[in-house]
Amino acid sequence: MRSDIWFEDGNVVIQAEGTLFKVHRGVLVANSSVFKDMFSMPQPQPSEGEVNVEGCPVIHVSDSAADVAIILRALFLRGVRLKPLSLEIVMAFFRLGQKYDIKIIRAEALSRLHYEYPLTLEDYDKHFPEPMIPYSVWADIDIANLAREQNLLSLLPVALYALCQCEINATELIPSSRRDDGTTTTLSPSNISACFAAWTTTLPKLQSETTLTWLDPASESWDLTCKKHWCNDIRKKATRRIFVPCVQFVGLCTWGEFRDDYMDPEDNMCHRYVSVAEQAHKDGRIKFWEGLPGAFGLPGWDELGKEREELS
Repeated sequence: MRSDIWFEDGNVVIQAEGTLFKVHRGVLVANSSVFKDMFSMPQPQPSEGEVNVEGCPVIHVSDSAADVAIILRALFLRGVRLKPLSLEIVMAFFRLGQKYDIKIIRAEALSRLHYEYPLTLEDYDKHFPEPMIPYSVWADIDIANLAREQNLLSLLPVALYALCQCEINATELIPSSRRDDGTTTTLSPSNISACFAAWTTTLPKLQSETTLTWLDPASESWDLTCKKHWCNDIRKKATRRIFVPCVQFVGLCTWGEFRDDYMDPEDNMCHRYVSVAEQAHKDGRIKFWEGLPGAFGLPGWDELGKEREELS
């Protein structure tokens, strides 16, 4: 079957599954060392019965037709820079960019992945208003699996934390999710283990000792000079909403997000306590970020940063 990527003046045909793509060999050679090496080798004469297409040699590849179409559109049609791209496109960019050593495509994929799954809290806060990959639960599952498969560990802290924030119960960690195309993606066993350990033990402890210390009446952030009993009632109500019936992970919530989601509009703490609580929350959030990789059994941010330096 002929695809819509078909240049009449093309000089090579790529076949993926049952789909044909007619393109220019020079563009492939200029962008891919794998294709360059392939075309530099002496090409055997077509054997009797071997089919050329419109006089062009046919290169058979084992990749899916959908992934090949994504890569060829990026190389020959361009126009993807600065636009949000679906996860399917970004993952095809990375996998085939890696396989065929198409540096420009691989770099585009890594740039978007690193933007969506950052190394710093500052960058984490920046990426929400302008995502480069539309969010979905299944996207985080696919990214977490890709990270394990390709040893892109620096993507895991944010991806796994997002999965732990999903609506889950004590007996099932949402190991799978349905993609937009109807197919199902399943979290890998190693990622399920990391998430379950974090969900049951390390993340609740980490957020209690960092972002949420101000909720503990025994902590230094609790202002004992506050005489208004409703401050204590507000604190107790927020604590119940976070931990009952099952723990909510709010360690990276900003102070504004926390007040909107876990306090009522009429919950007005006294001025003295609210200033102490807000500062403790902000300081604790920074510490929570620092401890996030360790909660999933991963190296610290500095070590994960070295991985990205090596990839650049």
